[in-house]
Amino acid sequence: MQPRCHLRVPVRYPAHIQCDAGAGEGILFDLSLTGCRMRSDIALNAGAYLTLQIEISGEPTPLAVEVSIVRWCKDDHLGVEFLRYSQGDRERVTSLLGDLTPTEIPTHPAHATSSLRAVS
Repeated sequence: MQPRCHLRVPVRYPAHIQCDAGAGEGILFDLSLTGCRMRSDIALNAGAYLTLQIEISGEPTPLAVEVSIVRWCKDDHLGVEFLRYSQGDRERVTSLLGDLTPTEIPTHPAHATSSLRAVS
């Protein structure tokens, strides 16, 4: 297992999710330049591709991640890798992360459970 390349910052941002399974809502709990940990009200499996619109506190426009992929599902949480941002949004995340306090979150062994239970 490779160590995490980027520190994750604890957040609590709502997000709108669009994927082949439909549309739903989620909450981001940790954010880094390359991904996040989140929960969703729709059941998603590792390997699912998503489009995310993340509502950032104090920002008038949601942060858009055009393409992301679910890398792991465990204990009602998802590990999501950001593959392609909308124009200028990568810079917005870099700036946002510079303003927040990072925490070191240990990598977990085998985050590969097959599905996530929907949360209410």
